Amino acid sequence: MRFLDAIEKSLLEELNPKVKLVLETGRYIVKSGGKRLRPLFTVLVCGLCGGNPERAIPLGVGLEYIHVASLLHDDVVDGAKTRRGKKSANLVFGNGVAVLTGDYMYARALHLFSTHGNIEMIRVVSEAVMDMAEGQVLEISKVGDIISEEDYFRIIDGKTAVLFGACFGVGGLCANCKDWKDLKEAGISIGRAFQLIDDLLDYAGDPEKLGKPVGNDLREGKCTYPLISVLEKLEREYVKRVLRGLEDSEKLRQKVIELGGVEKTRERARKELKRAKEILERFEDNEYKREILKLVDFVVDRNI
Repeated sequence: MRFLDAIEKSLLEELNPKVKLVLETGRYIVKSGGKRLRPLFTVLVCGLCGGNPERAIPLGVGLEYIHVASLLHDDVVDGAKTRRGKKSANLVFGNGVAVLTGDYMYARALHLFSTHGNIEMIRVVSEAVMDMAEGQVLEISKVGDIISEEDYFRIIDGKTAVLFGACFGVGGLCANCKDWKDLKEAGISIGRAFQLIDDLLDYAGDPEKLGKPVGNDLREGKCTYPLISVLEKLEREYVKRVLRGLEDSEKLRQKVIELGGVEKTRERARKELKRAKEILERFEDNEYKREILKLVDFVVDRNI
């Protein structure tokens, strides 16, 4: 993928902390891999709108730092032991170092935006980070409970979708696109689809490809879309007992698959992508648009 090498190089070069342990922790999580969808979308959207994609690279890197920082914090909150098939940073370096390295990466992202962006971009990104924090708190508050579809989308908008929206919005703003708010909405829909597929893979993915075991959400008491989509066919008290750790979660995971929860989730993800593509179709065709559409299809068809 074009620009990917430049993004990877910049992700490591822009870290630049004064404290060696922060550098080691930051490099550890950055080198753990990742799809780099957020910086790629930022750069490609800038090109889609007629801007210079190279100018958007440090902005995309800043957005990826925000994503990585949220992963560092999430792993501490969840007590995670693995991330992308490797030991999680909190397990290797300790919770305190992981949290503070995440804080550094948030600050580094702000510095990149103050240097390479403008006040409107900073407003978009800061709103996204606030929404991310609120989404995480809402998710924690609902652990062990059956939740509504409305609450589910409030959670995933905060966890995932708003940052995708910021990537598309910033890409548009970088090219002075007057329709950047429409692009932001497309990004939110793509982010929803991405998280829906993530939640689907937690039920029916390949642990080796994912780099983590399946069924984590149920074990952690999280009610996600595959389960929500088939709730009417399940006994609610039984589901509550599973979510509260009083029953075996593996049996419920298999039942959700049997009842079609995986297919329903993929269908819902495709609905979100259809909405995003309808927005993108309003823009003139160019090489960047074609690359964006390929990435959009990957979001829903992926198995990692």
